[in-house]
This record gives sequence, C-alpha cells and structure tokens, in this order.
Amino acid sequence: MPSPSPQPPQTLPGRFRDARRAGLPRRGLALLPFLFFLARVIEYVWMARTPEQILWCCHLSNLGLAVGLVLRRPSWIRMTSLWLIIGLPPWLIDMLMTGLMTPVSIFSHFGGALVALFALRRIGLPTGSWRPALLYFLVLQQLTRLLTTPGPYTNVNVAHFAYGPWKDLFQPYWVYLLANTLLVALCLWLLESGLRWLGFGATPTPE
Repeated sequence: MPSPSPQPPQTLPGRFRDARRAGLPRRGLALLPFLFFLARVIEYVWMARTPEQILWCCHLSNLGLAVGLVLRRPSWIRMTSLWLIIGLPPWLIDMLMTGLMTPVSIFSHFGGALVALFALRRIGLPTGSWRPALLYFLVLQQLTRLLTTPGPYTNVNVAHFAYGPWKDLFQPYWVYLLANTLLVALCLWLLESGLRWLGFGATPTPE
C-alpha cells in the first residue's frame, strides 16, 4: 500500500483560521484598544502637551493588546490584559482623589479592561501568566525612568520614587525598587488566581 503523501506546509491565512477556531478573538477586536490608545495620544501629545504621560503602562497595554490581537499572540494578550485589569482600581482611586478625570480616560480605562476580560475569557489564563506580566512592567518601568525626569507629575509608572505619602519611606532607590517589585508580583499573582477561580483558567489557546 502506498504511503500517504506528506501534507503541504500550512499557509499564514490557514494559521489565522486555525487560531480563530482555537478560541482567539477576531482581529477586528483590536480596533477598540487601538482607538483607546490613539485617543490618549491625541489628549496627551497634542492637547495637554505632556507626551511623557503616554508611557503609562495602562496606555501602552492598550496598544500592546491591539498588537497581540492582530498578530494572534496569546502571550501578548494575556500579559497586557492583566495590566489593563489590575491598573483599573488604582487609576480610579487616583482620579477620585485628584478630580482629574476626562471622558477619554474613562473610556480608555474601562473599555480597555472590558476588552481584556473578553479576550482572556476566550483564550484562557494558564498558571504562571503573572510572571511575563511582571517582567513586562519591570522593563517598561526602567525604560520610563530613562526617558523621563523625576517630578510630581512625571513619575510615570512610579519609575523614580514611591507614590504619594510613601515617597520618602523607601530610600535609597534599590530598596524602593525591591519593595515595589514584590508588591506588584503579589498583586499580579492575586489577580491571576482570582480570575482563574472565576473561570478564566480554561484550556489555554496554544501559541
């Protein structure tokens, strides 16, 4: 009996179709987080003239989520989605305390978190997803530290010192960096555990 002929290599469109069948959201969903990011660029760069603010992790995570959805990369989607969700409570507390809340900020934060939750529900959240999210933030935090100057309004991603009344509590900088890293790691782990408990830990979509 003749042996079966080898299957031809799968084309790129074929891989996209397989990814969609495996549970990945449609690429069109990427338009929402991209528009959230674009709106913030317009608000910060052209209107407020504070371009350094676009480096906040929540804004770049909207862009990263859009890229992950377009490229069909579950790891990117999970990494950025965790930050869009975990960043919502501290942003809301800060906005309520300062009163600096705009319609664009409301839509970008709540909208980004909702898209993130929908995407995670589709692709699943395996154990250990918090680790790449932590590494992503640490790299971004140090890049932000290089690109911005210390100041009360330019402490983006809390890259220069602790927030608010804790500013002088952690000195020198490496003490603050260590404490901040441990706190962020704990929060990400708790978020992952909570989402998995709520049913987001279904069989993960393969890369």
